[in-house]
Amino acid sequence: MSRFTLSSLLAGACLVAAFGLSLPRPATAADAPATAAPPAVPAAAQPAKDPREPSRIPVSWELTVKHGTLERVTVPLAGKDQTFWFMRYSVINNSGRDILFTPSFEILAETGTAITALKAVPAPVFDKIKSLYNNPYLLSPTNIDGKLLQGDDNAKDGVAIFPALDSEARNFQLFFMGLSGETSEVLNPLTKKPVILQKTLELDFNLPGQAIGIDPQPKLLATKWVMK
Repeated sequence: MSRFTLSSLLAGACLVAAFGLSLPRPATAADAPATAAPPAVPAAAQPAKDPREPSRIPVSWELTVKHGTLERVTVPLAGKDQTFWFMRYSVINNSGRDILFTPSFEILAETGTAITALKAVPAPVFDKIKSLYNNPYLLSPTNIDGKLLQGDDNAKDGVAIFPALDSEARNFQLFFMGLSGETSEVLNPLTKKPVILQKTLELDFNLPGQAIGIDPQPKLLATKWVMK
């Protein structure tokens, strides 16, 4: 350091001491002007689930089901041949707890007619279907109701049996209720009263020969969950 610089510093120090002055301190980060924090961004609101649509991920117990196609059988009853339609199925309970299984079925035709599956099935009709597939474990619509135990070994084989379908229709929706515990409540737009909807399996079938009298070969077009 030069003598000039040293002398200048000594002179400054003397002035500070003589007149009670203070030297400015170096600036620090604490001296920086405060800045306002950015406003918090609210989390995106989750849209409410439409009660008329089933949850994408099961929110209640749900059974595993395997099903066949719609089939037709003719059985003589009281001296007259009568036509019935049926669908075989198997249900397995992997829900983690025993379930009271009480299935119900409905078929809705494109013409607007609706029929429900029979519970009190004439014995000759069920026996004919059972003999066609030689399945000793096939349960009638009445006998399949009851507790469904857990695991593949406790699976139940059943059959939904319907009277003759609307001969003027080609497209049908088959609704299989009793496979899920998911429900929702909506208001009936006409009565304004609450209605309970249940998660239901919908099977869409096409019977191309149904309306022109030839032997129909049902085709499964789509399978989906709906609230009904």
